[in-house]
Amino acid sequence: MSDFAYDYFNTELDKLALPELTQIFEKVKSLISKRTNEKAASFSRALGGLEEGFYMAPDFDETPKCFKEYM
Repeated sequence: MSDFAYDYFNTELDKLALPELTQIFEKVKSLISKRTNEKAASFSRALGGLEEGFYMAPDFDETPKCFKEYM
């Protein structure tokens, strides 16, 4: 948001009465809550995944032949 838009928004908020500000605050809270819930629902992790273990090649720590000249 630009500085001009932010300043304009603040001056307009200063003109409102407390009940109207409360309504705006509640609306913003509900929008943030809705967005947070949507993000949480779209991104979830499943626990586990290594129940059967994992495979590591026996030569995992060895330098590949193509890089031996640089070592």
